[in-house]
Amino acid sequence: MTRWLPWLSVHRPITVTMGFIALVVLGVIAWTRIPLEMMPGGFELNEMWVWVPYRDSTPQENEATLVKPIEEQLSTVEGLKSLSSRASSGSASFSLEFHRSIGMDTAYNEVVDRMERAMADLPDDVERYWIWRWNPSDEPIIWAGMSFPDEVEDPYTLAHDVIGKRVERVPGVGKVDVWGVDARRVFVDFKLDALVQHGLDLGSIMRALGGDNFQLASGRIVDRGRVRYVRSLARWEDLDTLRQHPVAPGITLSDIADIEYRLDPSASIAHIDGDDGAALAINKESGANTVGTAKAVAEAFRALESDPRLQGARIFTFFDQGQLIQESLDNLIQTALTGGLCAVVILFAFLRDWRMTALIAACIPVTLMLTVTILYFTGGSLNLLSLMGLMLAVGMVVDNAIVVVEAIYARRQAGEGRTFAAVEGAAEVGLAITMSTLTTMVVFLPVILMSGDANFSFFMGQIGFPVVFALATSLLVALLFTPLTTTLIRGRRTASGGEQVPTEPRWVTGLTARYRRGLAWVLAHRTDALVGAVALFTLSYVLPFRTVECTPSADGNINDFVVRYEVPADFTYRERLAVVDAFEDWVDAHHDTWGVKVHRSRLAADSTHGRTYVYLEEDRPDGAMTRDEVIEDARRSLPQLPGVVASIGWQSEGNGEDRSIELVLRGEDTDTLRTLSQEVARRLRAVEGVMSVTDGLEAEGGRELQLVVDREAASRAGISAMAIGQTVGFALRSSQLPPFYDDGREVDVIARFRLEDRQDVGRLLDFPMWSAVTGQVTPLRALVRTEVAPGVGEISRRDRTTAWPITVDLDEDTDPGTAWKRVDAALADLELPPGYSIDKGRRFDDQSADNEAMLLAVGMSIVFVFLIMGVLFESFLLPLAIITTVPMALFGAWWTLYLTDTGMDPMGGIGVVVLIGVVVNNGIVLIDLVTRLRHEGMPRDEALVEAGRRRLRPILMTALTTIFGLLPMAMGSATFIGIPYAPMGRVVAGGMVAGTFLTLFFLPYLYSVLDDMRTSARHWLGWVTRPRRHSPPGDPVAGGK
Repeated sequence: MTRWLPWLSVHRPITVTMGFIALVVLGVIAWTRIPLEMMPGGFELNEMWVWVPYRDSTPQENEATLVKPIEEQLSTVEGLKSLSSRASSGSASFSLEFHRSIGMDTAYNEVVDRMERAMADLPDDVERYWIWRWNPSDEPIIWAGMSFPDEVEDPYTLAHDVIGKRVERVPGVGKVDVWGVDARRVFVDFKLDALVQHGLDLGSIMRALGGDNFQLASGRIVDRGRVRYVRSLARWEDLDTLRQHPVAPGITLSDIADIEYRLDPSASIAHIDGDDGAALAINKESGANTVGTAKAVAEAFRALESDPRLQGARIFTFFDQGQLIQESLDNLIQTALTGGLCAVVILFAFLRDWRMTALIAACIPVTLMLTVTILYFTGGSLNLLSLMGLMLAVGMVVDNAIVVVEAIYARRQAGEGRTFAAVEGAAEVGLAITMSTLTTMVVFLPVILMSGDANFSFFMGQIGFPVVFALATSLLVALLFTPLTTTLIRGRRTASGGEQVPTEPRWVTGLTARYRRGLAWVLAHRTDALVGAVALFTLSYVLPFRTVECTPSADGNINDFVVRYEVPADFTYRERLAVVDAFEDWVDAHHDTWGVKVHRSRLAADSTHGRTYVYLEEDRPDGAMTRDEVIEDARRSLPQLPGVVASIGWQSEGNGEDRSIELVLRGEDTDTLRTLSQEVARRLRAVEGVMSVTDGLEAEGGRELQLVVDREAASRAGISAMAIGQTVGFALRSSQLPPFYDDGREVDVIARFRLEDRQDVGRLLDFPMWSAVTGQVTPLRALVRTEVAPGVGEISRRDRTTAWPITVDLDEDTDPGTAWKRVDAALADLELPPGYSIDKGRRFDDQSADNEAMLLAVGMSIVFVFLIMGVLFESFLLPLAIITTVPMALFGAWWTLYLTDTGMDPMGGIGVVVLIGVVVNNGIVLIDLVTRLRHEGMPRDEALVEAGRRRLRPILMTALTTIFGLLPMAMGSATFIGIPYAPMGRVVAGGMVAGTFLTLFFLPYLYSVLDDMRTSARHWLGWVTRPRRHSPPGDPVAGGK
């Protein structure tokens, strides 16, 4: 192929030109039709989530009545890898992880089947459940919010019927979901005094109401020869029907309860810019263009601003996929233009010929166009991940063309004709650039195919395949189109009628001479060179490798930050509202200083954890505070409220870094786990570097009032313990009755005590309990005793055993690795009861598994690169010399991170993978020429110096074009969903700088050392395997007679 393609290029120019035009046409079609998405489709997590609501229930109750029965069913699902569950106030949730071999459609069907089986064992109040499967295609393309002024009577209708319906009519919109506002419902608020006065049993009334509102198919009847179907109706047609519903002789429901059709003054708090608000999630139709749909939705929002029904209401956009995609496209175009401009400047500086410069620079748009064509016709899309891959490839796609053009023009300078030089020059380096391209392409295969993390493999594939396609097309362009183009570039005519090819600039000639002298010195003073290399590597280990921090996760943001606060569990609604208002007032006080666009707050009724999200203006004037400066200022001025624990960001520490570790106690009995956790916490508080130890369950739980049934008293009264519990539940919990219908719309009916009857424990204990056995009424206080006990905020379980988390906060001088060693030592002699264990939590396990998978993938990438080079050189030792450029480049990458004060995050990890494949390319081209020169009879050191002289210019050009092509990424502010690209660009660019320098000097030195070792080994093996001459007995030479 390395000779056939150049030959075809030169001798069949019309065919090649027509093929090029065809590819351009396909490229235009692909570019105009390729889908634009935020995230790639076709990926689905091997996880599933189930949520089961159970109104006004405690974690302990949910563990016994929901979690354990459901776990028993879900544990039988085929392919289940792990099962985690949480029992919280008012709900139970489950997380299911499956083996990668199990199809998620099959798993979903089995989960539905098991949940239907479990429903028969759950309390009657549990009526439904939800199952979630995550797919990027199902994610909303726009998150928006609406704030309503106080005078709006029915925000639900405005949000659903006005805004929601209008947005749903936008072309490309699939569905619109609205949260945060409730519809009006019918509330039946029982009056305790009326029930006591009439001596009625609340439990009996609730059971009667639950069965008195229905429609029932009752068969069919033959009436006068005609068949008629019969339907029994007992429905509440209007509120008056419900109010007049008889509950006892002469007593109607309205006599013992207030019945209203109204909004529920929910204890949940949802604000947008301080006003009551709602959230809006907009999904697109399958196949719709994300950017176009998002722009159309924005137009619909602007049109709604003039709707008189929305006077005073405001609409805010928090998150817009279309905007993110457009910014990424703009970043790609800017990177391509900047990289192309840098390439033009660098190439012209080395070549001093604008035609050759334009020829090589044209490879950038042509290669990117062909790459997009491949993506389109293979069913791909332009998304944030594929665009990241294309940005990485911009600086690499000219490398092959540079080497080919350099080889061709070297032959033309030697006097060869244009056609002959084009074929032979491209063929000369064809195998080397093919193998070097393969080494870059192959580094992605282990990461994609062999990583134990399916998510990481998928996303690396979405980044890696565009790079692979770009490099493959750049190789095709270099071998097929570039030779033809060089034949069209004629040199200046000489007086003798010949052709004068441009010579290299004088500064390049001078640089080459200095390089030759420097390389000759290194080869002549190998001991001195070794000492210098060891000193450099030692300094690198002492400074950057031990200083640069590795962060397992990157801090992504969309120009926002979050304020987290935890309120005491016994706070009233007004106290909780005052906390939220205090944080909102604090944000408003810094509105202009920080450049706040909008803020929203959320504190759910069944949670003690609230959040205030602060969104900053995207277009900010020069001199305005950056996001990092805003966050730092917010940390300094964060309000300190009594009993409230507040922080900025996702971590518990104020500095934004994750300075905590977590241990998990596992077992069956919660009380035993509570006792063990106290002992573990006592030991951990004495560990050096530990600031605080938090018991996860105790920290979230409040105090609970327990009604303990006196069984003897209940037996004397003729009332069962179950009847007592159910009656109290009917009184205090919001029990849902059969729905009421208003103009054909189903309306929920909620029954409970009036608010004033639910706020006083004394009134609750005076509640009369009616006995069907004795026919008498007994007050509740005579049947139960009250106890106040600490509650549990949440009960976690994993694989059907209870988990008790313990969080350990570390000081600034203690890293997690050191802390784990000290914790292990402190707990080494801890004796646990049978069936109980302690581990380091799922975060530690996942991080360890990810690190192992990443190390395995990187190691296999290096092995694959080594194998390809072994095929090229037919040698074991030569690839060893070239593979040393990888650690050389890593030193440069870490120095760059150290000097720019940048941490090694997942983006930097991706850069390391790319660097492994890129940095060996120059070494392959250099050693390939050394091998050919030695085969022609040139001495080794002379061949090394001559190869360095010939390859200096192409190596510098390819390296500098790659480095400068990555500068916009390394120095710019472009982000991936708020995660900066800079660490990845800095790792690759810095590694290329060090790798190029060391390739030019250290690689020839190491080649000479390995060559001497090979020669010595051959001599030694030859001496060992040389046949020995043994004299027979009697031989005179041996001294026989």
